[in-house]
Parts: sequence; structure tokens; C-alpha cells
Amino acid sequence: MGDRSKRILITGHEIGGQMQLLAETFRRRWFKATAAAVNDDSRGYNCDVMMARKGGRFRRELDKFLFFLWAANHYDVFHFFWGVSLWDFWRFHLLDLPLLKLLRKKVVVHFRGLDVVDIAYFDWLRESARGNISPKPPMSRPQQQRQVKKWLKYADVLLVSEPDLHAVVPRSILSPQVIDMHYWQPTRQPKSLQDGIIRIAHAPSSRRKKGTDFIEQSIAELKAKGLPVELVLAENLPPDKIKALYELSDIGLDQVLYGWHGKVSVELMALGKPVVCNIDPALRAYRPDLPILHGDPGNLTAVLEDLVRHPEKRQQIGDASQVYARRYHDVERVADQLLEIYGFEVKTLAKEQLVGAPTW
Repeated sequence: MGDRSKRILITGHEIGGQMQLLAETFRRRWFKATAAAVNDDSRGYNCDVMMARKGGRFRRELDKFLFFLWAANHYDVFHFFWGVSLWDFWRFHLLDLPLLKLLRKKVVVHFRGLDVVDIAYFDWLRESARGNISPKPPMSRPQQQRQVKKWLKYADVLLVSEPDLHAVVPRSILSPQVIDMHYWQPTRQPKSLQDGIIRIAHAPSSRRKKGTDFIEQSIAELKAKGLPVELVLAENLPPDKIKALYELSDIGLDQVLYGWHGKVSVELMALGKPVVCNIDPALRAYRPDLPILHGDPGNLTAVLEDLVRHPEKRQQIGDASQVYARRYHDVERVADQLLEIYGFEVKTLAKEQLVGAPTW
């Protein structure tokens, strides 16, 4: 089967518009691709197909099953997000994987974070930062570990969006968060140029996971020192409002507990903002040129104070951040990687379609 006739389905849990952005990118290259979400994204992102909008749980599960039966006849590549598939019943999950393998479909699973890391692990990190020492718990719950083992059995490729997840997903390949670099370009100046207040943007999709309480404490300490700072929370905002809020800020703050950054950091870097985030030193080997400054509960106030007092440093790191975001997170570059993973011999069909086309 040639690449022209192959169809791509990106399905599972939509997270911050990632599935839809990839599907639209593939379609711009004239591949046949669809994004189908089994959930409603909490921030309002939509996909081509939304299966969580109608009826109760039984209706949603029936819709997923019927969609799977249709999709099995219409798609060749199944790219699942968040470790979930389309067919499950009661306590039995991933029931469609054996059938997809029998039908010789290409099966790719993309783990993103809390799908394979227990939220209790973040609780341990937070309490440890407060000095409440207790034995380190496993990163994953037993149920999550069982899910990974089943994916290892049936998936052709296992992807992770962050290098820290290699620890819980064996044989995985890093395929990072994606953004549309055409959209994430700065169009306005920080508001600090008008009033002198340095704004620090933080988008706590989960305060419990991001360590927002430590961040608020550091901002209070900076204010107590007389520094003109303000914490700007991008919380419960629709997607079309977030960019403007980031642009008006001077510094980005992702999370201070874990070991890697998320999509928030990528968006802020694309806008030329210096970003502070907890980065595990051992993971920098995956991205030696990562310009993010390490910040944890122990050093966060000092790191932020240094940035607040030195605008030239903010500019330098912001410039490097834009280069980094384009190099690793531009959806066009990640789409190239994914098409190779899917087994496509070409990355675009546009030239093939246009050569020899009739003119008007």
C-alpha cells in the first residue's frame, strides 16, 4: 500500500490540542488524517471527532466501540494518546489491540505523564521538599504498570513526550510536545515596559503536580524584598486567551517538583520568554542545549530574583529559548519524525500531486 492511500487516526485523550494539531499538519501535507478524542479537554480544545459529548457512560462506551469498528476498516495507522484505546468494557481495557494486530494495522501509543506516573508520586515530591521525609514510592501504580506491559505486547512503537518517562516505559522513543510556531510568535511587548512590574506567568493545570504553593511563597518573598513582581496565573482560561497573557509577562514558570518541562514551557519559550522549571540534571543529556533555568523549592526565590534584577539575562535566555522551541517542538519537525515512525517513505504528497497539474 502506497503512502498516498494510507490513513492516519490519532485518538485517545486529547491534551492541550496536541492530537488535533498533528492531524491538521498531516492534512496540510495531503495525507488523510483524523483526530478523535474520547474525552473533553478541560481547556476547551476540540478534535475532528468528539466522543464524550452525548449521553451517559454506556452511550459513550457504545459510541467508542462503534467508532472503533468503523475505524478498523478505514485507517491503517492508529496513534493512541494517553495509553487508552477505543474498546474497553467494565474493568477490561485495550480490548481492540489484539484485533488491530490481527488486521496488521500500525499501532503506536504515546504516553504523556499522569497516564503512567502516579499522582501520589508528586505528593511525595512535594512533601519531601517540605522536609517530610518518607520512603520513595513507585512512580507508577500497579494498574499503570499492567497497562504498559500490555502495550509492550501489542504496540509497534511506544512514544513518550518527556524523557523522564523512559524510566517507566521500556523501549520508548522520545516524541515531544508540539506547537504551531506560526501561531506562537510574539506580537506585543511585556506590560512591564509601561509600569515596571515584572510579571511571572504560571499555568497550573494541576496545582498539586506543579507545586503552585511553593511558587506563591517565592513570589511573596520577592515582594517582601521590595521587588516589583506579580504572579500571573493562566488558570481556567480558554486557549485563545492564553497567548496574550504570556506575551504581557516577562518570565515563565512551569513546575518546581518534577524533572522535566511541559507544553507551557514550550509556548513561553517560543514567545522568547526565559523559563524556570525543575529540570533533573541527569535528563539534560537528552537536550544539552535546553535553555530553561532549573528551579526547585530550595532555590526558586534566588533564581527568580536574579532574572528580575537582570533584564539583559532575560533577553539572552529568551532569544535562545525561541531557537530551542523551533528546533525541537515545531509541529512540522515532529510530524517528520512521526511519519518515519509510521513507516511512510515520503513526508509530503504535495509535490507529487502538483507536478503536471493543469493550469487555469
